[in-house]
Amino acid sequence: MKQFWVRLTRWNKGVVTTALEQGADAIVLPKGLSEKVRELGVIATVAEDSKDMRLGRDVIEVEINSKEDELEAVKLAGKKAVIVRTVDWNVIPLENLVAQSDNIIAEVGTAKEAKTALEVLERGVSGVLLNSADMQEIIDTAKLVKSNSEKLQLVKITIEAVKSLGSGDRVCID
Repeated sequence: MKQFWVRLTRWNKGVVTTALEQGADAIVLPKGLSEKVRELGVIATVAEDSKDMRLGRDVIEVEINSKEDELEAVKLAGKKAVIVRTVDWNVIPLENLVAQSDNIIAEVGTAKEAKTALEVLERGVSGVLLNSADMQEIIDTAKLVKSNSEKLQLVKITIEAVKSLGSGDRVCID
């Protein structure tokens, strides 16, 4: 399931409440605000002093400005969640990262940017970090992330025949 994180750059109860109501998985915030967030609801926090995920220890932020930055992000993503951002997103660096790692969180500013990140290489990043205090962007991005998560439709079937096909992959039908 894709992750939906929201960045809080300064205390804003409305942003926190909207993120909680929309089912955000985590809030990335400045040092000292984790407890204020916890007073409003149960959600993981990501901060230098967080008890959930610590920036610099559990989650690393990498700004992508060069091929070397991409390589560093991939290396770090083997062990930790990596938030990647760039001043000018284009699809190529994101494709390179997604092709090499399942632990990339793309920082985006809009639902439109989130859509691109979630669809790159038809697999998308493992999550998005929305950096916006706009309540409607939070709502739109949350809907997008939830709708973009893989869903399997289960249907009833009737087995009409069973026959041996020789050696190969096996399946189990319940």
